[in-house]
Amino acid sequence: MKNHHKLFIIIAIASLLACEKNDPLGDQGELTGNVVPFVLLAQMPDAPAGDTLSLRTVAWAVNDDIETIALYHRGFKLRNYEVKLSVRAIDNVVHELSATFREDTLFTPSTMVGSFPEQGKTLNDYYQTLENAYVVVHDFVVPVGYALSREKDKELILAMNDMVYANFTGVFSKQFNRNMMVAVFPEINRFSLTYFKIDGDGFYTGELTDAGVKYIEDNLSKELMKDLVREAKVEDNTRVTIESVATLRVTHNARSSVRTFRVL
Repeated sequence: MKNHHKLFIIIAIASLLACEKNDPLGDQGELTGNVVPFVLLAQMPDAPAGDTLSLRTVAWAVNDDIETIALYHRGFKLRNYEVKLSVRAIDNVVHELSATFREDTLFTPSTMVGSFPEQGKTLNDYYQTLENAYVVVHDFVVPVGYALSREKDKELILAMNDMVYANFTGVFSKQFNRNMMVAVFPEINRFSLTYFKIDGDGFYTGELTDAGVKYIEDNLSKELMKDLVREAKVEDNTRVTIESVATLRVTHNARSSVRTFRVL
């Protein structure tokens, strides 16, 4: 009878343990102010804008004291431009001009994708016994703002923003000479002393004055430049970072996990 009694106690204890969540941090003691949750965000593939990615994050903490799990996205975009022009001057000489420009990095600030538990749920709804943790799976549509620049040649010139285009007009205006300027801007008097330099003997040097350079900067429109383009291209390097943040209920301590993917 005594052995049967001991066996009953062992079975009862085992049954209670089987119903409880296995706490991997249980041996570290009670929750304190410097204990933070654990959170791990799964890797994701590179994807184009508009594609849907499945974000999966796993989190747990001492005493299951996680209050919220949140997902965020942020990103940056680097663009390197290269433009080549072909200008036929009034003396029928063809001049090849080129310029490059690296645009300042464009940052997308951190934006929330989703917060969990969702309306009408508790965090326990996300608990998975097999994982021994809370598991959040959420669809994320890659925003169109991360789309790569795919224009080239004439289309790229027309698509440039004002800052990028102004850089190219500033560079190209300094590469023009007198015969080129008159060919592109036939309204200009080829004998103008306002726009063209002369030497000590009164002959035109072919160089532009500061006013001539400024005229080109101000009047080389996109419509004019696109007709001069031999080649225009842009290298667009865009990265998106997904961040998963788990926050404790009592201390509000948090820990995050991040993953970055490339926009195709």
